[in-house]
Amino acid sequence: MRISAICSAVLATLGFALLHVEAQAQTVELKFASSAPPTSPWAKQIDRTAAFIDAETKSAVKITPFYNSQLGSENDAIAQISRGRLEMGSFTAAAVALQVPEISLIQLPFYFSSGAQRDCVLDNHAQKPVSEALAKKGLRFMRWGEVGAIHLPGKKAYVTPADVRGIKVGVVTNKMNNEFWKTMGANPVPTAVAEVSSSMQTGLIDTYPTPFAFYVPSGLNKIAPTMTKFPLWDAAGVVLMNLSVYDKLSAEAKAAFERENEKYPNSLYRAEIRGVDGALTNATKAAGGTVVDTTAEQRAEWQKALGNFWISMAKDLGPDGEKFFAVLETGKKACENAK
Repeated sequence: MRISAICSAVLATLGFALLHVEAQAQTVELKFASSAPPTSPWAKQIDRTAAFIDAETKSAVKITPFYNSQLGSENDAIAQISRGRLEMGSFTAAAVALQVPEISLIQLPFYFSSGAQRDCVLDNHAQKPVSEALAKKGLRFMRWGEVGAIHLPGKKAYVTPADVRGIKVGVVTNKMNNEFWKTMGANPVPTAVAEVSSSMQTGLIDTYPTPFAFYVPSGLNKIAPTMTKFPLWDAAGVVLMNLSVYDKLSAEAKAAFERENEKYPNSLYRAEIRGVDGALTNATKAAGGTVVDTTAEQRAEWQKALGNFWISMAKDLGPDGEKFFAVLETGKKACENAK
């Protein structure tokens, strides 16, 4: 009896261990890279997605976010996802453009006449070619994110092109960013998101084009207390997953991501970030910060200084750039009355 009891206990223990191992084997863990500060609205959106997927899959798929570029700069993290060394992440379109250069065209300065027009073009015209181009790089387009309206922080205001001539502008390095600031007579300086504050403090850069949703949570507002409000463009984000990782997910897991997109559509993501832009603008003013609103006439000076930048940028990106620019032009016309 004693030996039998011992054997039963051992078998029970082994059975529990096997069940535990099986449960672990059934759980798909997805490391999620982000340069967002953990207190930012983007982090809240990512946390919401992680909680939703965990609940919908009954913990069969668990997303673990890593904020503040813990897994590397945006450029490094995207490359790791492409190679299968990292599962997924959320990135600025400017950084994704290093993989697919023509994507940068969705952020041509002063290109769209309104935020509604730009949203319509992204959702109804640009998404398909962007998804196809990313797939060739081993990347699965999961959804659009929203970075926000891009303004210019600094120790003084930059309301006209003349104000930025000769200054050092921190940029996510891609051809469009570099050429735009060169066209304006400024000096683009490659700057990782995690290095923005230190670069500003040490004088390596004079400004870093950014939305209020980063400006305040990152503490940049304390280093660069004057914000010149435009926007120069509305910056998009892109949520990516390694294509092979996505293909290996169960049908139910894939459906869970689709349900997340339906429950929290692009329009909600954009409204949340745009709401933050307005709220933090007011909070900055209330805290004694300086917000300089540009006038329509001043913004027109920037557009005039661009010349034929939009067309030349598309040509410089080669056949893929020209083809994608044609998609955007068609989309602009179709979406000119978007609200």
